[in-house]
Amino acid sequence: MTWTLGIASSHESSACLLHDGRLVAAISEERLSRVKCDGYRLPQRAIDAVLALGGAGGRDGIGRRDIDHIALIHSFLPEKYVARETWYKELESRLARAKKRLRDRQERQLNLNDMLKRLRGTDRPFMDLFRIRRFLADEGFNPRAQVHFFDHHATHAAAAAFYSGFRDATVLTLDGKGDLDVHHTSGVYSGGRLAGLRVSDALGTSAGEFYEEITVQLGFRSLRHEGKVLGLAAYGDPKPLYPAFKRALRLSPDGRHPDSDFAGVTQAFRKRRAFITEAVRGHSRENVAAAAQAVFEEALVELTRNLVRETGKRYLALNGGVFANVKLNQRIAALPEVDAIFVFPAMSDTGNSLGAALLLQEELDPGFFAREARALEHVYLGPEASMAGIERELSRAGLAYRKMDAETLVERAAEAIHAGGVVGWFQGRMEFGPRALGNRSILARPTDASINKWLNQRLERTEFMPFAPSVMEEYADEIFIDLAKARHSAEFMTITSHVAGTWRERIPAVVHVDGTARPQIVRRAVNPLYHALIDAYRRKSGIPLVLNTSFNVHEEPIVCGPAEAVRALAEQRIDSLAIGEFWVEPGA
Repeated sequence: MTWTLGIASSHESSACLLHDGRLVAAISEERLSRVKCDGYRLPQRAIDAVLALGGAGGRDGIGRRDIDHIALIHSFLPEKYVARETWYKELESRLARAKKRLRDRQERQLNLNDMLKRLRGTDRPFMDLFRIRRFLADEGFNPRAQVHFFDHHATHAAAAAFYSGFRDATVLTLDGKGDLDVHHTSGVYSGGRLAGLRVSDALGTSAGEFYEEITVQLGFRSLRHEGKVLGLAAYGDPKPLYPAFKRALRLSPDGRHPDSDFAGVTQAFRKRRAFITEAVRGHSRENVAAAAQAVFEEALVELTRNLVRETGKRYLALNGGVFANVKLNQRIAALPEVDAIFVFPAMSDTGNSLGAALLLQEELDPGFFAREARALEHVYLGPEASMAGIERELSRAGLAYRKMDAETLVERAAEAIHAGGVVGWFQGRMEFGPRALGNRSILARPTDASINKWLNQRLERTEFMPFAPSVMEEYADEIFIDLAKARHSAEFMTITSHVAGTWRERIPAVVHVDGTARPQIVRRAVNPLYHALIDAYRRKSGIPLVLNTSFNVHEEPIVCGPAEAVRALAEQRIDSLAIGEFWVEPGA
């Protein structure tokens, strides 16, 4: 029996656990630390949490010393684990670490990507500088455990290919940047093997960094609020800023790479930022967002079209933070050259822990991908609260509650939603990735056109996208008219779709101004309790979907444990709470 731990310690840290190649658990650090987008360091809480879920042979979990292999990406690690290239740099580093400990008692973190760039062109491999024995000892791992590092974009590609369900596919990754400033890779997946075609690493051309800069220019936080830019875009006119933004992002003349006027120039990132800052001056936020989204889609849709034509493989596996842009994904799926797409649900750096673990498994067991790759069934990979733990939390909060069987609980929740209530739905294992998919969700009826305003106020959000619908699989094609190529992706809420005209008026709370929605298709076989709840609401309302938004307030991670769910009820963010076997209403 082999235990493999995957760790991502970049801007969104996470950990995952594989047992003999089988995925046991995957958790983002932010859900446990309660710090939004927690990262840039080892995810200590997530590591311990996935190990606690590693029950085998009657055990409740495993310990760090049970781990046989550790898969890492080149991101952030405590400096003490990495030697410097020269004695002078090593002395400089030790002095800096000592000063930091004296000042704030925190361990300095080293960006391994910076070190990779310094090592580029030398004969010295990174592993010569990694202090593996100290790492294993200080972190409490088995001293005989093997440690492996993997390329950032390779982990994106591996996760997308492995879980796509495609035997042969074109694989495309796009983000801000990864190892050695690579921000785009394209390749082919066939016969269980990934083969790379090309890499884009020219400074000043990253599509992800372009969108991040637009996010900042609009007063939002990059790597966190890009979805707000997407939502705003539907309200604006792209024409006034389109020519300027084409200088900041477009496709290369050969149609194979992202490009810009700033490609590879000295201080390219700073100069492109200065250009965008000047270009947006005096323009409305809506028009800035609309133009940015327009050039972003145009360049990347054409890039994808050219790639699929070149590979001849019409199934497409996508990963990387750029593919959090659900409207882009819809445009790609609509290409006549594409037969089907799969977007890996944890498309940000969160998912790199799993991609690294998969690459390691293939390294240890050649042929693993060919034998074991399969369509991803679900992402319910986090902790599950015990009924005893839930009841203790409810009692501690002094809340009145009733224990119900599943059928009664479903009926009670459906009644509350149909009556216009806002229900916190906390069930089973927590989701991995950015979306709440019916286990840590806030639910309401989709018929109230005013809900975007008043529910966002309750949740202290400033969102421009509508809330998303969770729809029974049996009715998805009746309501959403262009899901055929993306039904698998739609199970994870990673793509928008046009809503049939007759339905737009019936479910206005989940339809954007452009007539699209971001659906989650709910299959009975995958989440029977959530499917039963939506079906119960259907019987009362005639509508086979509910409004689903993540169970959190603005700038907080989605809830993980019972305490956060109970606090949401106490703060009147929700009207009632279905948590495990318990139904809770204030004053009940």
